[in-house]
Amino acid sequence: MAKLRKEKVESSSASIITIDPYSATSYKFSANEMIENDLHKSSFKKNSFFISYIPTKDIISGTLEISRSIPESDLKDALEIKAYEDLGLDSSINYKINYIETAASASDQKNYIYDVFAVNTDTIVQNFLPLKKKISYVDYITAAPFLIGALYKKGIIDQHGGAECFIYFQKNDAFLALYQNGHYLYSKSLRYSLREINERFCALLGERVDEEVFFAMLRKDGLNTTDIKYQQQFMKLFGEIFLYINDISVYAKRYCNISQIARVYIGTDIGIIYGMNEYAKSYMGIEALDFNFNISINSKEQYIDQIHTMMALTAQIYIESDTGDSASNFTIFKRPDPLSKRPAGKFLAVAGVALALSLAYPAYQYGFGIYKSVAYDLKNTKYSDDIKPRADNLRSQLKSLEEQSNKLTQDLKNEKNILDMRTGLLEEIRSKRVDYAMKATVISDIIELSNSNNVKIEKIEQHNNTIVLSLVGPDEKRFTELINAIANTKKYAIRTKEISKDANTSRYRSDINMEIL
Repeated sequence: MAKLRKEKVESSSASIITIDPYSATSYKFSANEMIENDLHKSSFKKNSFFISYIPTKDIISGTLEISRSIPESDLKDALEIKAYEDLGLDSSINYKINYIETAASASDQKNYIYDVFAVNTDTIVQNFLPLKKKISYVDYITAAPFLIGALYKKGIIDQHGGAECFIYFQKNDAFLALYQNGHYLYSKSLRYSLREINERFCALLGERVDEEVFFAMLRKDGLNTTDIKYQQQFMKLFGEIFLYINDISVYAKRYCNISQIARVYIGTDIGIIYGMNEYAKSYMGIEALDFNFNISINSKEQYIDQIHTMMALTAQIYIESDTGDSASNFTIFKRPDPLSKRPAGKFLAVAGVALALSLAYPAYQYGFGIYKSVAYDLKNTKYSDDIKPRADNLRSQLKSLEEQSNKLTQDLKNEKNILDMRTGLLEEIRSKRVDYAMKATVISDIIELSNSNNVKIEKIEQHNNTIVLSLVGPDEKRFTELINAIANTKKYAIRTKEISKDANTSRYRSDINMEIL
């Protein structure tokens, strides 16, 4: 797909459209010029390449180790399952999960080591929903820290082999990213966005300073304002900020196993804030440079947010690549496949071939149609004169047979009802003649045995084939002898739960269950 896209873009000189959905800004990069767009008023060509980004705060990231014994075909599924487990992802939420194999993975013989990045797809939809009416797809959506890699690939920053730190403040977010020799190492969202800096400054100052006034002051005077009251708060606030950033950079060096950071680049989406480089050098002990890279011929005429600049470079690299960088692409609004690969295109292709064939043989089609018409008329005549009367006769016979079958079925049902009634009557007669006599014999046997053992029967109950005797006797021995006597007849299965003594009469009682064998 990437190769096809490259040919398509180059052949038509399509524009690159960079989109920041969070600030609602957009630029068109074409012929080395960055021209600001109104997303809601501008019209775009279908072959324009659309690129955007996700802020670092919306990305959940971590490093995962996966056994090399897992087949390559199962690696993606294994990484996603492990990401849910190790990164604490909510199983009820759908995430777009991408992963990049780290340099350390090559030296580990047991495990693959991957940097894994997860973004809630609902967050992507929510952020880009306002643009969906105007733009039906976005070719490339990447994480903000990944955009920096384009500066190395385009040769704007030399790959000198050392580690470099990038700090970028935006109105809604801020992030720190580490690269080494042009390769991504680490990134983290910082809690000090420009809006958060404004809120913190107002809290320290004790009065409200309008956000846009505050940003304008930073663009104009930087941190070296002539207002003593403001200067004191700036010193306190940015000392706090860069102390926090230094702690993160120390952790990042330890996490990435690097000894030192060679350079740090600092920038913001409102422009260069003079004086921040000095704070970075004081608190981090690193040479600080401006995060400001101009690639367009009109960059001196206006300040262009570096995020847009890096998006334009990233899009160029992606278009020029034969394979594309799918590991860094979080888009869920993919460009449709070429018409020839879609079902509708395949249908149109088949229809076109059919049309061509039909036009190539018009005489054959016309003659074949006449032949079929004549054949149909002959078959229809034969059907009317011969087959239809025979079919009607067969239908009449079938109907007569169905009526006879129904009558026989009803007669059979009636006879079965009579048979069932007589069978029931015979069963009832047999029960009265046989079962009742048997039950009388059983009761007679029981009374005889109980009397011979001096045990009295208080109550007799019968449940189907089981007789329950409630017995009263002078002692337990009599009960035991009675039970043995009944068992010795081998006519009954007998069981009792317990023999209890009546405290009032000093006699023993027990319920015995007898089953006729």
